Amino acid sequence: MPFKSLDELRAACLDLPAGSDAAANAVARRQDTLTKPQGSLGRLETIAAWLARWQGRDMPKLDRVKVFVFAGNHGVTAQGVSAFPSEVTVQMVANFAGGGAAINQLARIAGAELDVIPLDLDHPTGDFTQAAAMDETAFLAAVSAGYDAVTNDIDLVCFGEMGIGNTTPAAAISAALFGGGAEKWTGRGTGVDDAGLKRKVTAIEAGLKRHADALTDPLKIAATLGGRELAAIFGATLAARH
Repeated sequence: MPFKSLDELRAACLDLPAGSDAAANAVARRQDTLTKPQGSLGRLETIAAWLARWQGRDMPKLDRVKVFVFAGNHGVTAQGVSAFPSEVTVQMVANFAGGGAAINQLARIAGAELDVIPLDLDHPTGDFTQAAAMDETAFLAAVSAGYDAVTNDIDLVCFGEMGIGNTTPAAAISAALFGGGAEKWTGRGTGVDDAGLKRKVTAIEAGLKRHADALTDPLKIAATLGGRELAAIFGATLAARH
């Protein structure tokens, strides 16, 4: 496991390599020599320079593109925050595996590989209205799973997630990080009715109140209010940056 403590993870978050200005500038100069009016490809030229900057290549490439979908289950669904039961997460993962989901078609059209990674689906995170969603060990394991999934031979990564009830921890994390209260960040997710929306807001408010002592630390916010799939995306993003 790459990270054995929150301190190790925190250090990794602060040790981020910069992009390559030289590579980005080389791409921009080359674009101006091509047989086209300067800037005529618009945003595509900006994207090419962005890729060059972060790949560190004068000629960026997309030979290997990979889509990661991380899946996790959430104990907060006990508060009636979702229109569907947690069992649907397993069914959706099976649908991904069978090629039947929208992401399968999008990845195929883009020429991208798809890797669906279920994270301990038989053991949902804790109900954050009652306790922390994850203790430090569980959180670090999920972050590490995402970090380990990204290898150096990938040119571009795309991250997604699946998990019944997942918009509730996502809204809770957003409210904790950016403020504004639960109602500002809470939507209907997969289509809960007015009563369900009210339950979501109430659950998030309860989580923010219960874990008030953790709200000054982004890593503790992600552990106490989040989900394994969100933690894995965090780890995978960190790996990609490194």
